[in-house]
Amino acid sequence: MPAKKTIAAPARPSRRRGTSGTAQRRPEPSDPVVDRPLPALATDFIGWLVTSLSVRLSRSASSFYMERWDIGTTEYRLLLALGVEHECSAAFVAAAADVDKAAASRSLQVLSQQGLVTLARHGREMTITLTEAGRSLSQELYSTSQQREIRLTHGMSAAQVKRLRADLHTLIENLPRLSDESFDAELPD
Repeated sequence: MPAKKTIAAPARPSRRRGTSGTAQRRPEPSDPVVDRPLPALATDFIGWLVTSLSVRLSRSASSFYMERWDIGTTEYRLLLALGVEHECSAAFVAAAADVDKAAASRSLQVLSQQGLVTLARHGREMTITLTEAGRSLSQELYSTSQQREIRLTHGMSAAQVKRLRADLHTLIENLPRLSDESFDAELPD
């Protein structure tokens, strides 16, 4: 009986780039979470629908940014936030990226090890600054994010996209009402 051949998976280089310095375009792999049908409850409940969208967006983004730049979604969000601020405290960038402080702290260490940010402690405060490589990647991520958003909103008019943003903001503003039992709302027809 012939011996089984094992094929080792190729090592994944960090931050795959083409010769022009831009990320190489590869088709996104099929993802069972992204590709599966929506659960029936997503038809009945907005919370389910938003959660399904969120999980699918997160999975898609996670594999996309990890494959292309060897960063996770938390690092991605921090780099985008730092691209706007350039230099700020760890607490400020965590809030700007809408991530929890502990996750931000771990991800900032990763970004520092990758040479994308510098961390400087001033007493109890940590100042985060993008390096030149970090600024360049932040700009690239911003541009890529705009392209991904265009793909996500394909088939929607500019007015529909604007309305969607407004509606999502309203949902976020209404979140505190979910636990307010004194709030009596009428069910829509």
